[in-house]
Amino acid sequence: MNEPATEQLEIGRSGEPPVGHTRRTRLLALSGLGIVLIAGLLLAMAQGAIAASFTIAGVAGKLSADRFVAQGVAQYPAVQNTEEAAVPVFTSGFRQAQAANFCFSVPVVDLAGVGPVVLRITTPGAEGFQADNLLTTAEQIDGDLVQRNVELGRDAGELDKGPAEATGRPGGFGLQSDTLEVDNIRIITRSVTAGTLRLNQVRIAIRAQERECY
Repeated sequence: MNEPATEQLEIGRSGEPPVGHTRRTRLLALSGLGIVLIAGLLLAMAQGAIAASFTIAGVAGKLSADRFVAQGVAQYPAVQNTEEAAVPVFTSGFRQAQAANFCFSVPVVDLAGVGPVVLRITTPGAEGFQADNLLTTAEQIDGDLVQRNVELGRDAGELDKGPAEATGRPGGFGLQSDTLEVDNIRIITRSVTAGTLRLNQVRIAIRAQERECY
């Protein structure tokens, strides 16, 4: 049986990835055609047609879920360079992750005659969002958190519980844990990358005045 194709999608203005991020292989310009391609690629992911690395970079998006559960967790601070400035972020890597009633929103383009356009992706149910080798960079994280078997203050360059790419600067601060559970999670994120992303019963809306997740 043939292995599924691997694609990578980047949304927003490009910026330098923080230490430990996966290599980027494709950039789609956000023209009207680019928006159509984004929707088509996401639908293919949702139907299990392809394995994918899905990256949102350069602009801040919002991510929310009623409950987020992950196994194999590595976390560390980093700096993400954008066209405007260097932004401090908290990078989190998860070998496996599931989210209930997942929502992701990001402003993607300002179209002449239309105005700002927002991309909003939602999945219903207890495991509507599933990901392997998930990496996120966040400016802010809110929610009710429980982590188990935590190693706090581990050298960021020696983290080994998360994905292989989830390591920071040698000698820097890091933490890792066997599991992580967050209720009512809210994240202001700079990037989201997954080795494989599954979106069940996904709804994708790309239009002017589309509301963000929160």
